[in-house]
Amino acid sequence: MMRPPLLECKDVEYCEEDDTCLFQEVTFRLEAGQRGVMLAEPHRCATILLKICSTILPPSSGDVSWFGRSKEQMKKREFYQLRRQIGYVHRETSLISNMTILDNISLGLQYHEEVVREQAYEDIKELLEQFELYDHRFLRPAELSFEQRRLAVYARELVKKPKLFLLEHPSLDLGERVYGLLLDVFKSCSIEYGCGFLVASVVPEVVSRWGDWVLVFDEGRTKHFEVDKFDPSIYREVMRRRGAHLAREWRSE
Repeated sequence: MMRPPLLECKDVEYCEEDDTCLFQEVTFRLEAGQRGVMLAEPHRCATILLKICSTILPPSSGDVSWFGRSKEQMKKREFYQLRRQIGYVHRETSLISNMTILDNISLGLQYHEEVVREQAYEDIKELLEQFELYDHRFLRPAELSFEQRRLAVYARELVKKPKLFLLEHPSLDLGERVYGLLLDVFKSCSIEYGCGFLVASVVPEVVSRWGDWVLVFDEGRTKHFEVDKFDPSIYREVMRRRGAHLAREWRSE
């Protein structure tokens, strides 16, 4: 029997408060072990869709389901449990400033999995070592570099072993060495426990490293490509048309 997808959107639309439609008819499926990439100009399209997929925002219309069930099909407690299965790192995600890195990263186990603090510390040791954060575990965020803080943010979500991982701007946050390390960890997670990743706003040139398929937003609608069929020039053309449109609007004002 075929398992339901981790995440599915059918004809999803989102309109702003002034009734401007940001995107419409967005349809895709994310299966276990898959990695999907969204490329959007403006990036706000991908940001909003990630928020919808993380349950933070409702769509204006269309259907969203997680693990084969919509929000309306879940009881309140089931919906809370769903959120525990989603790891979400957006551009502004940050650490708790007055807590050590050790406590920041172990929060997911302590509060979501109800693991006692000492056991949580032991459970995250391997990940701390893998991310080269173990020697800094008793420091606070302000005492770390930007790259180290961002790795700690990703680690905090990874320790929960979410089935669905939503990421925004991962390739813009990190240097190449750290970026490569993070990508290797995500690939191993897909294989180990069948999670899926939806990644937004990477640069087109790294799509082949991140994804199995690509969703390109073009004037509010989307085009779906398998990664081996995607050419970065497709997105560059979307950006060129978007830039020309904005230039015309600017001249007409």
